[in-house]
Amino acid sequence: NLKLFIEGYYDTSIGAMRSVKNNQDGVSPATDVEDITVELRNSTTPWGIVASTIGVLKTDGTSVCNFNTAPSGSFYIAVRNSNALETWSANPQAVGTTPLSYDFSTAANKAYADNMILVGSVYAFYSGDINQDSVIDGSDATSLDLDIFNSETGVRPTDLNGDGSVDGSDSVPFENNSYNSIFAVFP
Repeated sequence: NLKLFIEGYYDTSIGAMRSVKNNQDGVSPATDVEDITVELRNSTTPWGIVASTIGVLKTDGTSVCNFNTAPSGSFYIAVRNSNALETWSANPQAVGTTPLSYDFSTAANKAYADNMILVGSVYAFYSGDINQDSVIDGSDATSLDLDIFNSETGVRPTDLNGDGSVDGSDSVPFENNSYNSIFAVFP
């Protein structure tokens, strides 16, 4: 049981994330934001993937993730989505027969190296890593600029605010995070 928010998708006026999937495809449930990849990683070098699953992130920040093959032990939780920085739990978490709950949203120190941003009253994963290379920089700008120029709509990683269209409003989180040299941090 995870709780997390994505910076660009979070709407402070409603205290939740936008219905990104529905905004982009017009048919998904209004409670769905995006599919996220959740990995359990070894707590020691080389931090290999022990188990991986796909979960649906909901507008309230929750996602139920089932690992059918994960052994019991202590593992980092690593989360990826289409345009936010990969973010890891601050410390390894105990996984066993009792369901694990982890809430990234309550404090920056819930992420490894405090690598989240305060949005309204919650902490969120940084938006803007469009090409998923673990850094928000100029290499993400080409596809964002092209999609803005072409007024693209639908399911696009360049739709950083999740409203269903790619326009100038999507450049705000990208520009801020690129300017501040934001990159993924994990062991």
